[in-house]
Amino acid sequence: MLSCLRATLLGTVLATLPALALAQSCNTAGRTIQLVLDASGSMNAKLPNGETRIEVARRAIKGTASLIDPKATLSLRIYGAQSAASQKNCQDTNLALPFGPAGAAAAGIAGHVDAVRAQGYTPIAYSLQQAANDFPADAKDRVIVVVSDGKETCQGDPCAAAKALGAKGFVIHTVGFVVDSAARMQLQCMARATGGSYFDAPVGPELPDALKSALGACKQVVKLPAKPQPGILRMSAAQSHEVFNSETGEKVGSIDRANLELKLPAGIYEVVFKPGRWKGIEVRSGEKTVIEPGVLRLENRVGNVNVVDSETGEKFGAVDAANAETVLMPGLYDLVFGRTSRWPFVKVDGGRTTSLNPARISIAVKWEKRARVLAADGQEVWRFDAVNRHAALPPGNYVVEIDDQKIQFAGTEGQYLEVK
Repeated sequence: MLSCLRATLLGTVLATLPALALAQSCNTAGRTIQLVLDASGSMNAKLPNGETRIEVARRAIKGTASLIDPKATLSLRIYGAQSAASQKNCQDTNLALPFGPAGAAAAGIAGHVDAVRAQGYTPIAYSLQQAANDFPADAKDRVIVVVSDGKETCQGDPCAAAKALGAKGFVIHTVGFVVDSAARMQLQCMARATGGSYFDAPVGPELPDALKSALGACKQVVKLPAKPQPGILRMSAAQSHEVFNSETGEKVGSIDRANLELKLPAGIYEVVFKPGRWKGIEVRSGEKTVIEPGVLRLENRVGNVNVVDSETGEKFGAVDAANAETVLMPGLYDLVFGRTSRWPFVKVDGGRTTSLNPARISIAVKWEKRARVLAADGQEVWRFDAVNRHAALPPGNYVVEIDDQKIQFAGTEGQYLEVK
């Protein structure tokens, strides 16, 4: 009876082996792994729990060494941490911790990660090129794990850079940390180009588990068709967008309202969204790749509000009294109101409309000396005049100053204050 039971259990285990194989780990002593951490300015954006992205990333990265075979070789590279975004440093990448035994790396990783200041650009392609030079010449199993919350903001296409490394035997696994659809597509393309895998941490708390999976992931065998067929790139377009081959730099066509699709050879492409580019778009043989811009809509708008990239400060659009919305490449944006007031880190995703409702103030009284709005730190963010008696502002605590009178205003989203 016991032998029959054992046979039944063995049969059950064997029947589940295909499913268990999906969880196969390649976390072995022979691996040489470099962890590449995004410490660009966008990592200062806050998660729903109030923590910044970089705070959560610090904790996750500090646990890396314990997740790897202690005899494996591990190093840490960080980009975006050495230069302020105002310096536009596209070579801001640093080998923080050289290769050494993973079992002895915990203290070194913790020290570097704790000292990280998220502030700069996102030079992913350049960082990958530098990472390839970090590896020991005799390293056999060369693995790069990239943790990023955004897409490339410098020259080069990270997917094309990854493809070049894949041809040299590197495997790149990527972790998308609260990414938009354009950044996710880019990171997926980087992984696929090298036989790696992509792991998603869409909200934030999943980052440690996603990182653990990436560190143990195996190389995937990708079979390319013997005779590649053209593919199709499609995008809904409100204006004309030029399309370039990322590897050659050649312009291959345009997408506009009249021509929403392009037939292209299988490859990696970029679509121009002035002043930026949507990079890492993979068109596969015989398949259709669809990319979708996002829409940012501002309710109860008053005056001109500029929309700038949260990291680079480059202007991508605007909304005003006549135009309630603007079409954008998926990304993270700041809304600039009036003189200095900002609504920071607004995530715009592909195929969706992000609607925001600013706080509003109206003045229906006369004044002699001045009528203005001050931020909590005393800085003037809005000044009223005979023509402009209405203000739209991001959520925050304000003081409405009319001559010598001061009115406290807790401006939550959609809150309205009328001074009569």
